[in-house]
Amino acid sequence: MSFYRTTHIILFLVISLGSCTTQDVCDEDSQSELVARFKTRHPESVTDTTISGLYLYGIRKGLPDSLLVDSLPVQQIMLPLDPHHDTSQFVMRAGSLADTLQIVHSREFYMISYTCGFATRFTIDTIHYNGRLIHEHEIINHTIDAELKLNEEHLWLYF
Repeated sequence: MSFYRTTHIILFLVISLGSCTTQDVCDEDSQSELVARFKTRHPESVTDTTISGLYLYGIRKGLPDSLLVDSLPVQQIMLPLDPHHDTSQFVMRAGSLADTLQIVHSREFYMISYTCGFATRFTIDTIHYNGRLIHEHEIINHTIDAELKLNEEHLWLYF
């Protein structure tokens, strides 16, 4: 085999192997999740809050409910928004209190890469809840993207 042919084969293998992306990397990079932090409002300040024994269920049209958080003490949650509808719903329960959180959003699909395909960019329009567990909210960042930054928060929920 000639030197040039061997060099071309090695170069082809390096490029081919270097361009491979596993499905795990693609799934991680293409998931757009809303980050909600729990807060308590005091007369003179706002503080982070930990909710003990929180159960969180995702509700999607045509699919069974999915348990996202199972009785954990948490200060923040990551909510996977529905890429097929303009509304995402979640049921939150802590102790004897429960609330349904409804997030109305718009959706935009964009290409991540040829290998990984598309991701969804969401823009929060409005937030609704019953007021039994959640007392008020504040939208910190209206745009939810697959490119989640470190310590990024989209929504503050006051209990």
